[in-house]
Amino acid sequence: MGDSQHHVRRASGPWLLAEITWTALRIRRLVGRKDLPVVVARCRREHRQPVAAPSHDDVVRVGRAVRKVLGVLPGDSSPLVTSLVLIAVLARRGVDTSLMIGMRDGAEPAPQAWVELGGLPASALRDKFAHLVSL
Repeated sequence: MGDSQHHVRRASGPWLLAEITWTALRIRRLVGRKDLPVVVARCRREHRQPVAAPSHDDVVRVGRAVRKVLGVLPGDSSPLVTSLVLIAVLARRGVDTSLMIGMRDGAEPAPQAWVELGGLPASALRDKFAHLVSL
């Protein structure tokens, strides 16, 4: 197992649950008080050291854990908050990601946020989105 996979896999179970919960509380507070570029910068401040990209399966596993935990916590679990929490959790492991914001093609205006790693979505997107902003 490569070094980057070790960084992504090492937190699991109760520790990952606690990390996601704490990060979600912090991110939700920041989203209400700061501009989005400032919030994204603070999420990335957790960045420790650059490592090679982890496997897609490892990133998907962490992303699933983030969505699952935020789904049961009271409060905002929007795609934006979920994406910011995932960025912060991965940044702590030295993984560099991008926050993408886009609009669904041909639908009413409802912006969507997702995380990309190396130009690819960190999880499957149900619809096709036109990119508006990358942070």
